[in-house]
Order: sequence, then C-alpha cells, then structure tokens
Amino acid sequence: MHVQVAVEGLLDLAVARKLLAEFNIVAVLAAPPRGRGAIKAKIRGYNADALRTPWFVLCDLDRDKCAPRLVDAWLPESNRHMCFRVAVRSVEAWLLADETLASFLNVSPSRLPRSPEQVEYPKIEMRNIARRSRLRKIREGIGGAPNREFGPEYTTMLSEFAQAEWNPRRAAERSDSLRRALDAVDRLAAQ
Repeated sequence: MHVQVAVEGLLDLAVARKLLAEFNIVAVLAAPPRGRGAIKAKIRGYNADALRTPWFVLCDLDRDKCAPRLVDAWLPESNRHMCFRVAVRSVEAWLLADETLASFLNVSPSRLPRSPEQVEYPKIEMRNIARRSRLRKIREGIGGAPNREFGPEYTTMLSEFAQAEWNPRRAAERSDSLRRALDAVDRLAAQ
C-alpha cells in the first residue's frame, strides 16, 4: 500500500515513514516539507484528494493547547482515506518516548523525560540531553556549540535514529498521541 504524506519538516518525514512502515505502508512524499503553515493552507486540498487516495498528514501541536481542537479547526470533516495526526508537542516527544534513544545519544536513560508529552519544548529538551552525551559527535552534531541553537546534524542524526532504531510501538507506551496515531494508521491500512 502507498500513502501520500505531508509533513512539516524532514525529521517529521523520517518519523512518518517509520510509523507507516510498521504497517507495511510505503510513504510517498506529496510535497517538499515547508512547515506547519503550508500544511494548514493545503489540508483541505489533501482531504479532497483523500476521497480516492490514502493520505497521512502529520504536524506538531507546538503551542496550541489541544490536538482535537486543532484538528477540528483545520479539518472539521475528513474523508475516508485521510489520516491527519498531531504530535503532542512535537515529533521529538515521540522520539523521547522510546528509551533506546538514551543509548543512541549515549546518555543515561534517567536523562529522558518520563512523560515526554508534558515537556513544553521537546526539541530544546532533545538538544539539552544531547549536549550531555559522552560522545562528541552527538554533543556537537545534535546539541551544537553553546552559542548555537542546535547542532548542524540535528535533523540528519535524529532522522537516522528514527529510521534505524526508533520503535514506535514501544514509544507509544509513553506517548498517548503516538498511540492514537498508530491506531489511526492501523485503521487506514485496513481499508
């Protein structure tokens, strides 16, 4: 099965591909990732296409308060083949929910938050954890220098983790929005 995919960024794409692969679904990128605003602007068009073609659309909750309200505001009625999901607060929270991230980052598992969806800024949390890595390539690649916001390999290295090591089903035990996304993709795959 092939599914059209729209996401905010390249890390989101890696996460979406891995999530869909759990159900033997091949992700077909519909358009280059151009941020949350582009998804919001095009979601109704994607939904119209979902009358005949399966779609998976993923965005971050960011500073919005409630994922169901965001979905209702952007897409009050979705077509049969539309799977629109919101990562609470961001896809980084979904990655933080899998304890294998600790070995990838080469940090103690106790550094990972117990409830990643409760972290206000998961991307910053990810960077701060990476800065405590025992490996220089992680500290510099993901964490970045103290005078930089993020490391130059942040997206690349975390995308590699998402594709090779991240286990969405295990992470879903600590991430409700991810668990619901898995359920939704399962329903999409069953159609």
